[in-house]
Amino acid sequence: MFRFEKEQQVWDFNGTKIGGQPGEHPTVLGASIFYNKHEIVLDDHKGTIDKPKAEALWNRCQELTDETGVHFFIQIIGEFGEALESYFDWFASIDDKTAFLMDSSAPAARMQAAKYVTEVGLANRAIYNSINGSISQEEIDVLAKSDVDAAIVLAFNPADPSVAGRQKVLGEGGVAGQSKGMIQIAEEAGITRPILDTAATPLGLGSGGSYREILACKGIYGLPTGGAYHNMTVSWTWLRRWKKNLGTVYDGKPALKDQMLKHYAKDIEALKQAVWSAPDIGCNLIASTLGADLIMFGPIENMEPMLTTQAYADITILEAARDLGIDTQDPNHPIFKLI
Repeated sequence: MFRFEKEQQVWDFNGTKIGGQPGEHPTVLGASIFYNKHEIVLDDHKGTIDKPKAEALWNRCQELTDETGVHFFIQIIGEFGEALESYFDWFASIDDKTAFLMDSSAPAARMQAAKYVTEVGLANRAIYNSINGSISQEEIDVLAKSDVDAAIVLAFNPADPSVAGRQKVLGEGGVAGQSKGMIQIAEEAGITRPILDTAATPLGLGSGGSYREILACKGIYGLPTGGAYHNMTVSWTWLRRWKKNLGTVYDGKPALKDQMLKHYAKDIEALKQAVWSAPDIGCNLIASTLGADLIMFGPIENMEPMLTTQAYADITILEAARDLGIDTQDPNHPIFKLI
């Protein structure tokens, strides 16, 4: 393990701290909810949801935090401003403390979200997702006028996925029509708590740079850093094909099939899920060991396997960090709860 020479910033979201030297604070997990085709969403325009199921999912995340010391942010996803407002109201009704990501691929929805959380007094808990190369001046102005001071700042360079290319997006600009770097744009938008996102890209298209960028971001800027590394698994065409065709591998091989299912799962569908989840979890584990502070791991339903993986990683990282003179600042760190 390692420590960064650059002083590391830590942002405090109502007691959940993110950033610092590896080992000082447990890695925060970002759980996605109301994502595309999420079965608990009944109307994705109005934001109508199955509230009991949604609340049960989030309550389980909180139980896991209490038991292990690993914290969650909730990543609220929506493509319509009306839906996002409804989702925010729901979350505020069941949780008065935890930070939430305002996540949308639609600029109009993001801008409406920034205005709404300012109006209803939730801006101190809101994390804008994201400031990226496609941001318009209108969106910058809306953010600047809002009370939102936290945002994901994306290091995505479609023309150059190398570390140098990603750093150019953050610090220099001149990418995707932007004359300024994303960090400067974030400052102009009133963002005082930026979280750098290393922009996970598919295998074969700069995925290694997504990981090396963690070291660059923390080493150069000293800012909390992370990403949605599970996107690498989602975009892995070979893995999707392998999962789909796995059942045919065991046709005509009853002895092998019986032994595999006895060891791994109750049926072929469960085996397929195990095949998928292993790299899906592993891609996040790589990021953790390189110093990532925020892991946006995808669907909230994956909280259990991701939680145990992250707790393991946080404990081993802290044990190694102690040899470098670093210790945790969190009295509820997993090392105190699970060892």
